[in-house]
Amino acid sequence: MSFIVYDLETSGLDPAWNVPLQAALIHTDNELRPLSELSLRCRLPAYIVPSPGALLTTGIRPDQLDQAPMSSLELLGQIGRALRAWAPATILGHNVLRFDEEVLRFNFFTHLLPPYATQAIGLKRADTLVMLRAAMLIEPGAITVPVDGNGKRSLKLGAVCRANGIALAEDEAHDALFDARATLALFRVLRERAPRSVELMLANAHKSGPIRLLSRGDLICLGGPSALVPAVGVMANPNNATSWAALDLSIDPASYLDGSAEDIAGLLTRSGPRPVRMVKTNAQPIVLAWEDAQHALPADRLDDAVYNDRACQVRRHPTFQRHLTEALKNRFADREPSPYPEATLYSGGFLSDADMRICARWHELPWDQRGALVKHLGDVRLQAFANRQMFLEASECLAPEAWRKGRDWLRERLTTEADVPWLTLPKAIREVAEMRASLDAQDADRHAHLDAIERWLCKRSDRQQMAA
Repeated sequence: MSFIVYDLETSGLDPAWNVPLQAALIHTDNELRPLSELSLRCRLPAYIVPSPGALLTTGIRPDQLDQAPMSSLELLGQIGRALRAWAPATILGHNVLRFDEEVLRFNFFTHLLPPYATQAIGLKRADTLVMLRAAMLIEPGAITVPVDGNGKRSLKLGAVCRANGIALAEDEAHDALFDARATLALFRVLRERAPRSVELMLANAHKSGPIRLLSRGDLICLGGPSALVPAVGVMANPNNATSWAALDLSIDPASYLDGSAEDIAGLLTRSGPRPVRMVKTNAQPIVLAWEDAQHALPADRLDDAVYNDRACQVRRHPTFQRHLTEALKNRFADREPSPYPEATLYSGGFLSDADMRICARWHELPWDQRGALVKHLGDVRLQAFANRQMFLEASECLAPEAWRKGRDWLRERLTTEADVPWLTLPKAIREVAEMRASLDAQDADRHAHLDAIERWLCKRSDRQQMAA
């Protein structure tokens, strides 16, 4: 099995409203010897306002946003082609399952590419951050975990790398290629020093591993915020087969088994220890067989017989599983649907195979022929994204009325003062002022960077006002 190590640097922190600005992918063999390396940069799409904080963190200068060699559409297309060409493989990065993966999904979606390309046949997904946490639990001391200035353990890539002899200077961090290379080096260290943890967690890099452990009804060890807990799998979410409910058996089930569906729904969101935990089986969860991890349970653990008895109480209870099913079905019933198509990746239904075939053809055609395909798309979200891309990438191919609609959409997107979930030019300019007030007055470089960001944002704002 080969590996694909990757990292993204993005325009901001919300995956639905931001784009990758840099991407780096390293393809290795099973021994982690590099086979290919891909480093990509793209221009900022016209409808995206980058987070000033993100630019300050990554060190990206405003002029770089306009001078990169490819468009966002081209960058995402290259990533998709690399994933297909290098499969079968396990895709991994540091904190990618919670962030970079989501950025890719939302951007593939809005650029008419398969949103779940990282889960295609032959691909598995892993995360060195998750494997590091597993190693801390079941092979403590194998990896050096640094402590930050507040006395808390830091699991940030740069800090962990430096603590374990991997070179990643502060000025190199937040560059996609440097971060991808550092992640590969960290994975080598994990395999050498915590081999059992890596082996067990790679077995969970595909959803079939955790589902097997959760579905058989045996005692398991489930990773929590800071410790393993004894647990048992109960059922898959009736609305999402990759999400499983498991019970923390360190909490006596007698305290909740007789509760109504509403009572049990409250257990899913209550503060403090939660007896019912939802496990994302397709996100490399720390779910381990009892025999592999019981040695790492807290010192105040109870006898195995107590946990087995509690699991039997759950299985025998006449109403608990029915009430849990109802609670899971209604879990997000009162959530208001988003009026914005970008935010409907998960709530708007899966894309049909027929639409995906049309999208694939759309990418193959010259721009002046793509518009004719849009009307054949059955999903109105894809129609909106296709029209947007036509305006952004080939506005000369649009009819006058379609061009005017695109112009008005772009102006509203960038300058609205309404309460919208994306960053607008007015909001970004206000953020710069707030950040400047909190910066160390002696930090000349960061102040100069912030000044450049502000000038760039103001120029964009002025251009939109002139075009109004």
